[in-house]
Amino acid sequence: MPRFGPDGPYGGVESAGKRGGGAAGAGILWIVSGEADSIAGGMERFLRSAVLLDVESSRGGDLCRVGAARGEAEFDRELERDPRQALRDLDAFAAGAGFLLGHNLLGHDLDVLRKATPDLALLRLPVIDTLYLSPIAFPENPYHRLVKDYKLVGASRNDPVADARLAASVFTDQWRELARVAAGEPRLLPLYAFAFTGVTLGGGSGDGLAAVFRRISGEPGFDETAAGAAFVRVAVGRACAAAVPEVFRELAADPRRRPEISYLAAWLRVAGSKSVQPPWLRHRFPGLSDSVRRLRDSPCGRAECPYCSETADPEKQLARYFGFPGFRETDGRPLQREIALAGMGDRPLLALMPTGGGKSLCFQLPGLVRHARRGALTIVISPLQALIKDQADGLTRKTESHAAAALCGLLTPIERREVLDRTRLGDVAILYVSPEQLRNPSFGKTVCAREIGAVVVDEAHCLSKWGHDFRPDYFYVARFFRELAKEQGAPVPPIACFTATAKPDVVEEIAGHFRKELGQELAVFRGPVERENLRYEVREVPP
Repeated sequence: MPRFGPDGPYGGVESAGKRGGGAAGAGILWIVSGEADSIAGGMERFLRSAVLLDVESSRGGDLCRVGAARGEAEFDRELERDPRQALRDLDAFAAGAGFLLGHNLLGHDLDVLRKATPDLALLRLPVIDTLYLSPIAFPENPYHRLVKDYKLVGASRNDPVADARLAASVFTDQWRELARVAAGEPRLLPLYAFAFTGVTLGGGSGDGLAAVFRRISGEPGFDETAAGAAFVRVAVGRACAAAVPEVFRELAADPRRRPEISYLAAWLRVAGSKSVQPPWLRHRFPGLSDSVRRLRDSPCGRAECPYCSETADPEKQLARYFGFPGFRETDGRPLQREIALAGMGDRPLLALMPTGGGKSLCFQLPGLVRHARRGALTIVISPLQALIKDQADGLTRKTESHAAAALCGLLTPIERREVLDRTRLGDVAILYVSPEQLRNPSFGKTVCAREIGAVVVDEAHCLSKWGHDFRPDYFYVARFFRELAKEQGAPVPPIACFTATAKPDVVEEIAGHFRKELGQELAVFRGPVERENLRYEVREVPP
């Protein structure tokens, strides 16, 4: 089974582990002194009341080293000889502090400390975890990672004090952005405070994060009624009007899921742009993706719902992305519309359409809509590299955007890296790949960071007994996405197969393959077999 990340399913994109986390701490003190007067909401006082903490552990989860900072004072201790005494000294260092602040404290550091010495007083302090704050402060770019640029020598060891101070730098950016948001939308931060108050998060509680929102906004936080009204206000025109109050009530009633309210509210403000839910967040809150689907990808069918009446209308979306007044008809039948509408509804399908019949639009339009609705990635598997690049470039020209990209052997290493980075960060809506890419570890690691909305298998006849000799990697498609879904803890994405022609036995072979491998029943859409745009002639050639 392939591994899509270096340390497990979510390695490489703000994973839960701290072995590779961290970054430079040099010059960090100016953040809490030199610019203190310009930082909104008394951030200097807030930081000075906190202990900055970072823990390094072994691959087995044993405590190795602890670093902490408090103002200008620092604590750095190896724990090989007498860990209990070192942790007692750390407790003394933290005495009187108001908060613990660090990166992924709730998912890693506190658990490691609790395992070593469960009676530490500092474990009872409110926690500010910059990992949990990042998707709220920066919903358009939640990958605020820590990069250890102070490690100039490959064999050098991690520096937990520098990592702890870097967490303060990340927190400074988050505080400033949240203060900016609060100035424009003052009801948001009290809503966030409601979502985190009194809830359990990983190895601690959400009260420390709620305190941040209250301190910046200057408000005590909302009760459930006021929070519900604020959530509805955020979602107006951005989500299904019928689903918004239902989703809020369900989340508010469940303390384990209540923080999802804040992540949904922050994401809804930028949904439809370059924004995706980071994989660690989907892993920590497995119901989050379902909430997004209900809010933005499950049309209610009500004419009075402004969001659904716009985004669920295939003609409106066709005009939005391609500028066409209507779909092409085939023999008097709206075949192109039927297939596109099935794709917009995430139905597994097999479409037989003649060359030149508008086949590509049938999966391009759903892919663009899917990305705008919930940030999901559509992967198109096609056998011809030149065709892959041509289709990606053509879609970019048609839609005047860079939502499509191609990944194949024609790219230089730098170009490949650029495509992978854009894909990971959510810029790419439709990614064209050759089937051989499914065996490339960098491709697997990248797409594991994204929610996969659909898999399009172009030239699907390559899956048949007469076509697979051409590209045997086609038979790896089902296995790849089955294993990827398992690692992500997500359902297998719907499969959409397209081919220009196929006899009944080939159609059944393709449908049977995905029925057996993925349990998906493909709805079959058949176009005409006649080729009016092709003409054959037989001419006698003189000897």
